[in-house]
Amino acid sequence: MLGLSEDWPEQAADAVVNSVDKVRDVTSGPVVGASRMLAYVVFGVFPLIIVLVLGIVATVRGLEVATGRAWAAHGIVGLFFVSLGGYTWSRRPS
Repeated sequence: MLGLSEDWPEQAADAVVNSVDKVRDVTSGPVVGASRMLAYVVFGVFPLIIVLVLGIVATVRGLEVATGRAWAAHGIVGLFFVSLGGYTWSRRPS
């Protein structure tokens, strides 16, 4: 034969497989990372936001029952959030 070894078909197949693996890693790697991040947002952060909002609603309702007045409950929760906003505003980088 023309200087080809007996296992040249195996070497050719390995070269093709290695090339395809390199192309797949470069093209699908970022897509897999982005899809994982999307899954974390959908299944992790989104339920936390729902729990936070429902907690605020429950707090307002509880304060409304405790005080007997809706305006007092809204005022207390509003004062808390205004205070929290003022604190974070004062801690911002100049």
